[in-house]
Amino acid sequence: MIRSMTGFGDAEIMDEIKTIQIEIRTVNNRFLKIDSRVPQPLEIYEGQIEGLIKHKISRGSVFIAVNYKPIRQEYDYHLNIDALKRHYHFLQEARSELGIKEDISISSLIQLPGVYQQMQGENGHVEGLWPQLEKMVEAAIEKVVQMRTEEGKNLWKEIETRRNEIALLLKKVEDRAPHIVTGYKQRLHDRISNLLAGTGANVTETDLCREIAMFAERSDITEEIARLKSHLSQLDDTMMEEQPAGKKLEFIVQEMFREANTMASKANDSELVWDIIRIKTEIEKIKEQALNIE
Repeated sequence: MIRSMTGFGDAEIMDEIKTIQIEIRTVNNRFLKIDSRVPQPLEIYEGQIEGLIKHKISRGSVFIAVNYKPIRQEYDYHLNIDALKRHYHFLQEARSELGIKEDISISSLIQLPGVYQQMQGENGHVEGLWPQLEKMVEAAIEKVVQMRTEEGKNLWKEIETRRNEIALLLKKVEDRAPHIVTGYKQRLHDRISNLLAGTGANVTETDLCREIAMFAERSDITEEIARLKSHLSQLDDTMMEEQPAGKKLEFIVQEMFREANTMASKANDSELVWDIIRIKTEIEKIKEQALNIE
């Protein structure tokens, strides 16, 4: 069953440590394009998140936003001994050179840049977060797929309506096509008779048959009708496939339009041309819908 490329899904979790919110939106695109907005603490999981998306979605622009907010901030402190030593030696040299007798206190050294470092303890929480985050991403993706599937059903109904209308019009074209040559034969005979009236000249049946045969060959659309029928059958089969069918449908519709164009160029009958124009109109409407299909 076909699926749309438009969908939305979200997931949220909150506990005593953190709040995580995930939103996924998808829109039309000829290929798969993923745009991720992942906060710095969770960037280590960005590749895995995109991998989950690629496993479930094959086509469309995918926008995923992850919001991560620690509820309880925990901090750790680190004393940089190397930085402390460097600052102490510099101050000792300056103290000696300037003749300063005041002692260098540890409290003053700690306040110097890079000596006493405050480190936020988020990493301890996020390093084991993947199993929980994975379930959230999968839940959001599942909602997206469900919405795309529901929208796909609506697209399927619309395409089926257009396809059935094409089949009816094609039947009319097929039924009328054999009568085009007969009508042309009569019109040609009447036109020549009127032109030659009173001249005493005659047109042989051989000349008429030769002209009619040339007309019949130029206006024969039997092959185009058969190919267009075949494309309709391919359209039906593709619509029922389990795998993504958008690109294949676009190709089939393109070939349908090609056959209809050829038929229109060959047809030499106003009623026939009108029905073919209506066929082309319905094909265009299917094409518009096919562009929305994954």
